[in-house]
Amino acid sequence: MSDIKIDKNMISSAHINFLFGAGVNGKAFPQLSGFVKTIGILEEKLGRKVKSFEDDLNTLTKEDDKEEVYKEFGNEFKEFEKNINLESDSLINLQKLLKSIYKVVEESENRQRDMKQINIYTLNYDDILESILNKVGFMNNNVSATNLGENIKFLDLVAYDYTTYKYIPTFMISKLHGDINKPIYPGINKYETSLASEYFEINFRMKEQLSKDNSILIVIGYSCQDEHINKILQDCIKHGLVIYWFKYQKNDKVLQNCPEKQLIIFDQPDESHKIDTTEICSHYLEECYE
Repeated sequence: MSDIKIDKNMISSAHINFLFGAGVNGKAFPQLSGFVKTIGILEEKLGRKVKSFEDDLNTLTKEDDKEEVYKEFGNEFKEFEKNINLESDSLINLQKLLKSIYKVVEESENRQRDMKQINIYTLNYDDILESILNKVGFMNNNVSATNLGENIKFLDLVAYDYTTYKYIPTFMISKLHGDINKPIYPGINKYETSLASEYFEINFRMKEQLSKDNSILIVIGYSCQDEHINKILQDCIKHGLVIYWFKYQKNDKVLQNCPEKQLIIFDQPDESHKIDTTEICSHYLEECYE
């Protein structure tokens, strides 16, 4: 592993946040390139091979054509979701990561209520995180465009153990692009859609949380393709946010023009034998409490 470390003193007194992109699920759930039927319909509409899904989708001028692609995407997504295996290697690694950060927060000397909330901002539509957290018995809540109205009162929820008089680490999952029932689809209107009230509220809260004093953000599986997300991160860096960015491969994009001390990048230990970034991150988190 790299000589770069996660600052043990910093993380033990920090507001802890994660940003997860599609890569966080590893091989357990297909990324966009694996949606073969969806890509097939897009290629039929284009009359050629797809080069870049989002860019090519943006060239479609007929709304009916776009809707047909989106419909197949939704159908294919639900089929993949039915076959999720929580015991797959990649999701075991994700489970290990969640257990590691739970232990870091649990053993932290800082007993302030809001320090015990672990924020996870995800760009994924699936319910994998909730399923894993429920499986291991960790307190969690989630909010997306679908349930914002009914769950907004739980945004700051932190569990409390009245037998030990201690707050319990509690995960708050915020789905920045919605869920499959009300998603922000890939394409040119992604930023505009994110400004709709139900999405804007979630994005605004993300910026609010990341702008707090002593906030850190751990980034895994994010390709840096969403300009509205990048802008939030860059704005929060001006308020002191420190980002730990885990790359799956050498040419992965990262946030640009950031102070070196506020953007710490972790590369693959061995490019010829890549492992899940969740596994790499777990290793560094474990060093914080060993």
